[in-house]
Amino acid sequence: MISLGIDFESFSQTDLKKAGLHNYATDPSTGVHCLSYGPDPQHVRTWVEGEPFPQDLAAHIAAGGILTAWNAAFELAIWNLCCVCKYGWLPLPIRQVRCSMVRAYAMALPGALDDAAPALGVDQRKDAEGHRIMLQLSKPKKDGSMWRRTPESLDKFLRLYEYNAQDVRTELSCLERLMELSPSECALWELDYKINNRGVMCDLASADKAIAIIQSEQKRLNAEMLRVTGGVVGSCNEVQVLGKWIAAQGVQMDGLAKADVIEALAEDEDVFGIGIGLPPAVCRALELRQEAAKSSTAKLVTMREKASTDGRIRNMHQFHAASTGRWGGRGVQPQNLFRGRPGMKPADIDAMFSLLDDKAMLDLFYGPSMDAITDCIRGMLIAGEGNELVACDFSAIEARGLAWLAGQESVLNIFRTHGKIYEHAAAEIYHVSLNEVTKDQRQRGKVAILALGYQSGVGGFQAMARTYNVKITDEEADDIKKAWRAANQKIVQYWRDLEDAILGAMRSGGVHYAGAAGRQVKFRKAGSFLWALLPSGRALCYPYSELRMVMTPWGEEKEQLTFMTVVDQTQKKKAKVLPDPNSRGRWQRVSTYGGSLAENMTQAIARDLLADAMRFIEAEGIFVVFHVHDEAVAEVQASRAEWALERMTAIMSETPAWAKGLPLAAEGFYAKRYRK
Repeated sequence: MISLGIDFESFSQTDLKKAGLHNYATDPSTGVHCLSYGPDPQHVRTWVEGEPFPQDLAAHIAAGGILTAWNAAFELAIWNLCCVCKYGWLPLPIRQVRCSMVRAYAMALPGALDDAAPALGVDQRKDAEGHRIMLQLSKPKKDGSMWRRTPESLDKFLRLYEYNAQDVRTELSCLERLMELSPSECALWELDYKINNRGVMCDLASADKAIAIIQSEQKRLNAEMLRVTGGVVGSCNEVQVLGKWIAAQGVQMDGLAKADVIEALAEDEDVFGIGIGLPPAVCRALELRQEAAKSSTAKLVTMREKASTDGRIRNMHQFHAASTGRWGGRGVQPQNLFRGRPGMKPADIDAMFSLLDDKAMLDLFYGPSMDAITDCIRGMLIAGEGNELVACDFSAIEARGLAWLAGQESVLNIFRTHGKIYEHAAAEIYHVSLNEVTKDQRQRGKVAILALGYQSGVGGFQAMARTYNVKITDEEADDIKKAWRAANQKIVQYWRDLEDAILGAMRSGGVHYAGAAGRQVKFRKAGSFLWALLPSGRALCYPYSELRMVMTPWGEEKEQLTFMTVVDQTQKKKAKVLPDPNSRGRWQRVSTYGGSLAENMTQAIARDLLADAMRFIEAEGIFVVFHVHDEAVAEVQASRAEWALERMTAIMSETPAWAKGLPLAAEGFYAKRYRK
């Protein structure tokens, strides 16, 4: 049976971006202006509010037919949470829905339809003018009432219906050029939908107390900023004004983003190579900016806005958002919740929550209060009444995965025995026995493991060192890099082998391999796309791949793989963006190299290990409510928490058949509050 593409145009008093999909779809004011559907771009029909449900669509669903949609999570929510209640439609099972956007993501293409269509080279396009009208009709009028179809507004609504139909034409045209998901990936997407709709409980009472403290602190910080800058900058968030004031003090900075501020304060002793530090007023202004810009404020407000009437936050994950297949965060984005200050124990976090009613005591024992609240962010996610959260994550999965792919048995044997990988790295770097490794050397070994596996140099090592408060000269960092590479020659060779395999696939066609026997990644060029088949059986995609001569960071001109990808704000500084006539917005051509390719493959198999684990965890009747990178978090009855942790740990420690020889280990906890 053929599938039908569908697309809704909805309306509501509720702001979708602010409130989140679940709250939007369940709001009583939410409804549907129209629904377009069809099997191909030439046969699209439109249902409008007030008409009977289309019989042909009903027959298709009753026969078990598949519906496809771009960002199908939206269509599923509107259908099941709005149309079933408001218009009496029958529920739409997840098993009969497929997401075209996810198929685009799986090919490393843009997720936005108006970006994906030109990237795929289809003739159909979204209607820009219709988009403007859609936005107008989806929101309340100035008097607060919703738009209704009247003789006066008829032209707008007719244009909306055509816009809706054109969206379906564009989606279906894109769909013709997208690879289908494998059955296992379809099943995983269905599990992702269930996890997103379960959501996790939020401690809203504590969130409200924390927001009140933050608002009080922001007033104090803004007042000090005004004083420090001599009345020029009235708020820590006036970034442009602050930047101009800093420049007027004789200090030049690239920007005032988090990384820029951290770098300036870290290099205060000799910021600009002139032998002097920052002027005291500039230093203090940057500290105030840093303090006020803590993500805790935005996170807490987002938690409050996204929480539903039952207190649960839903739709925190975007399936396959990264080109490696890893999930992306949405809304609250659990992937970048602050870990907490070093040394913080669960008892400290519990104590901080108990002091949210007493800011003075919070400041005295755990202050400054903005830092204390940031420490509490993870703990805002809680188990429901009578339940516990059970969290379990893979131990050092990227270090294990990289060594396994490359065949670095010396590292794998460490994980098969005592597991002291940081001490082992330090012992090899400093040529001492494992028992002789000092605490300081262990920290440097840890930085080496985390920073050097993907071909980073001194700059990458120093960036990671700052994260762990390791202070070291560039010369020492370079010595550590050389010593680590000498001790991990299989990994170093893996970087080269990946580049060679890609060059072979691009130049001569056929299948080319990289990696240790039995765990190779296989590369093949097909049309404009380079594919990488992982040991797990899933493939990564490099769209519109080309070989080009590229200048490397170390000053060597070299032929490298280039491909088109979405470059977001977080990638702009580290991505090597190249000029290309097909570039459009964030859709840019970038180059890559062996270390970055090794990172892709490692993170991709780590994702597949988590996916396999979550399937088995669910099969045990343990229901995952969210996940973070390589960690699964379930919610169970308190009486079953210990058993659930044992089962999750056992499942995540068992190596799947496709990863034979990869030693896995997992550890976790159960508690009322989420923590790291």
